[in-house]
Amino acid sequence: MEKYLLLLFLLLGSVLLWLGVSADPAYISSTERPLRIAVSTSPLSSPIIIADRMGFFSKQQLTVQLLPIKGGNNCFDALMRGDADLATSSETVVMFNSFQRNDFSIISSFAESDNDIKLLTKAASGIQRPEQLLHHHIGIVAGSASEYFMDALLLMHDYPQQLVQRTDIAPNDLADALLVGAVDAISIWEPFAFQLQQQYPQQIYSFKTKGIYNLTFNLLVRREDTTSHLQQHIRVLKALDEAIQYIINEPEKSQQLVSDYLKVSADEVITLWPDYLFRLSLGNTLLSNLQSQSRWAVNADLVKKHTIPDYRLFIDSTALNQVIHKPLVRKE
Repeated sequence: MEKYLLLLFLLLGSVLLWLGVSADPAYISSTERPLRIAVSTSPLSSPIIIADRMGFFSKQQLTVQLLPIKGGNNCFDALMRGDADLATSSETVVMFNSFQRNDFSIISSFAESDNDIKLLTKAASGIQRPEQLLHHHIGIVAGSASEYFMDALLLMHDYPQQLVQRTDIAPNDLADALLVGAVDAISIWEPFAFQLQQQYPQQIYSFKTKGIYNLTFNLLVRREDTTSHLQQHIRVLKALDEAIQYIINEPEKSQQLVSDYLKVSADEVITLWPDYLFRLSLGNTLLSNLQSQSRWAVNADLVKKHTIPDYRLFIDSTALNQVIHKPLVRKE
């Protein structure tokens, strides 16, 4: 009898212990899925790169695999194919895709820049002013910030977009297209613009375009995952928040880590670094950008549907609110 009571006691204790551990918010299931993040190979992705290299994801009990991909549009496609669980992209990629589908969400912006995209020409062409672009071929990455940036430049000077010929080219092929004369100018993001100017310093001209377009870089997930994987998303953003603090406190070490990951020179990252603002946010600037860009896309007849989506439905702040909203401490 005593033997059976002892076994019953041990079994009951094991059950209570298991319930206690499972109820603990710090408890992480060993069966939790690894996370694949499609990361655009740009310094804009620095917080994600730093979080990975400094072990901040591991600190949050996350198993993360970074998938380096050229271009936020390609990162988005990887997410929607199921090849990635999170993806980085500009808000322009979000805008274009919002006219076709609504099964994805932005859970946070983490970087901004008003000088990340450049308009480059060959110096020998003599094309150095916006009006000289008219009736020429411009290489862009369709459906991305590259396309919006080019049109924003034209609109700023009151030139209709129809007066230039757009050519859709993959990001890694833009530089070659300019060099061989397939196009007369290219709208290209970093670090590709810097690399082209470094390789051909006397042959490439860069338009003065700082401040024309303030780009945000965002973390996207499939909408179905915003609830089922909320706790993972919270921990991802906590890791990014710690990475951003590291960037602020240790800029030189951060630049070296990003340089090593992107396989570019440290001088390149150092030169571009002042153009970036890293922070977690989901503010009105993002919503305003999405709305203004969608109106541009409709007016330019770049999208089939002419009903502008409600972008509030594409922004999910649930995870971010758990990270950046600190509880108030009452002082006696």
